[in-house]
Amino acid sequence: MTNACILTIGDEILLGQITDTNAQFIAHSLSSIGLQVVAKMTVGDTRTDVWDALQFAFQKADVVLVTGGLGPTKDDLTKKILADWFKSALEISPVALEHLENLLRKRGREINDLTRTQAEQPVKAEYLRNEVGTAPGMWFAENGKICVALPGVPYEMKQILVDEVVPRLISRLKLDVILHQFIRTIGVPESTLALKIEAWEDALPPHLKLAYLPGGGHVKLRLTARGSDYEQLKAELTEQTIRVLPLIEDHVYATEDVDLETVVGQLILKYSIMIEVKDNLSNGLLFQKFQAFPLIQKMWLLAENQDTKYEIVHPHKALILMDFDAETNNQHLEVELGEFIRTLDLKPFPHPQVNQNMVSLSALNLLRKIILEKWPESKSGN
Repeated sequence: MTNACILTIGDEILLGQITDTNAQFIAHSLSSIGLQVVAKMTVGDTRTDVWDALQFAFQKADVVLVTGGLGPTKDDLTKKILADWFKSALEISPVALEHLENLLRKRGREINDLTRTQAEQPVKAEYLRNEVGTAPGMWFAENGKICVALPGVPYEMKQILVDEVVPRLISRLKLDVILHQFIRTIGVPESTLALKIEAWEDALPPHLKLAYLPGGGHVKLRLTARGSDYEQLKAELTEQTIRVLPLIEDHVYATEDVDLETVVGQLILKYSIMIEVKDNLSNGLLFQKFQAFPLIQKMWLLAENQDTKYEIVHPHKALILMDFDAETNNQHLEVELGEFIRTLDLKPFPHPQVNQNMVSLSALNLLRKIILEKWPESKSGN
């Protein structure tokens, strides 16, 4: 197993002035090819902080990816620090210089003493071509460790990572296969869910790992398989999913990583359902969840009145009326569809936004169940 650490450099991230989207993209890219990210760090633009972070990173991981600090100004220290770390002189790379001159020429600019430093490369580093920017990446390999330095500009980082770094990692390292199986649940707390599947979870083999990912009224289960045989791992995930589903089937709405509104939206489109929604409990959040599904947004005719009730109408073959009653102590939701009449008791949470989210999710899940009962064949696609 090969471990990786991600090091992001930049005072602007520590100050909260920008969001570090680079680390998320890198982590996803590395894990998708079998590298296990064991740590992510952000440090400021000082030599001491970067040096200390590198020491920690190389203790934890075999592969270290660094982003930021590769520009031409005085606060861009990454290249100099890495050159010192690997005891490598900095020299002008003819390949990097040619690329830099061509790029600046296309942009109507001339090279100067400051931009020329972008063509300096540590002698020990492999040159990683930056097709969309002036700062090339660097690849160091020494004493069984790999260090990759990438620019902090997101679109530059992504291009080098995808085109240059990932192919090298795949070809030069013996990486595990990593597969994920997701199970999306609703209407059950994380602790209760864990108790329901405790025996199954305890029986999982060591190379299968279960993670609970709760958030906003639902819990996502992620079962991860790691090993060398893709087909075997895939078969094991399928087998384990078949085993666990009967234990929690009342709460499962998908066996892929998809949100509830998308599941319901796909069912509505599949069966050309007409729906009328009157909402005075979720403060319009239920309507927003419908609207978030792009195809539905194009189909519905929308009417909004002054007291925040919404109606969505599409002229097809079924009618579902969801009416939220805020006047009773026990909040309830009634759904009317022919013989289908349901009531949900929703116990209030301290925060109104949490309540609104719970109400809207409960309404969506109830709608999903009604569709599955009216059109049983749709269960096969769940």
